[in-house]
Amino acid sequence: MAHVAFWAAARLYLRVFQPIADLKPAASMRRSLQPSRRHPAFLFLQRGLARLRWILVLTVLAVGAALLVPPLVTRFNHDHSPQAQAAEKDMKAIAAGLERYRQDNGRYPSTQQGLLALVIRPVREPLANGWQLGGYVERLPRDPWGNPYQYQADDDGASYELFSFGQAGPEGGDDDDRVISLH
Repeated sequence: MAHVAFWAAARLYLRVFQPIADLKPAASMRRSLQPSRRHPAFLFLQRGLARLRWILVLTVLAVGAALLVPPLVTRFNHDHSPQAQAAEKDMKAIAAGLERYRQDNGRYPSTQQGLLALVIRPVREPLANGWQLGGYVERLPRDPWGNPYQYQADDDGASYELFSFGQAGPEGGDDDDRVISLH
């Protein structure tokens, strides 16, 4: 009999207390415990953060463009201008004359002799013993802006630099980005 009484008490216990354990908070109570994604303050905050992200992305892109675009535009316009192309063509002709001079004389003209050594036989040291009659170029052209081309040679005459100051002219200096050079 004790056995039956035990099971009857267990059934009664489960019938009374089990429904309480299964109780869940009402739907309205659950919503109040969690932040609502539809609440106006939450939506305002989310929209504000999204806008802030876009502003940051656009700011980074604008700063990058401001830093990268002007040098690219300057270089593109400079390299493709008709004057720059004419200067490069002239410098290639002068460079060919300098190369022939080096083949005949074993070195490039000194900086003091300059490009004039391609037209007239040098009288300053180092003398050009193998100098070709008639010179190495017909004439020394000026750059498209009316300035003479600049020439600098190493002390040993093994290499040189040929350049034009470009539109800025000699007053613009040789640090200017508009200098057109040939090594």
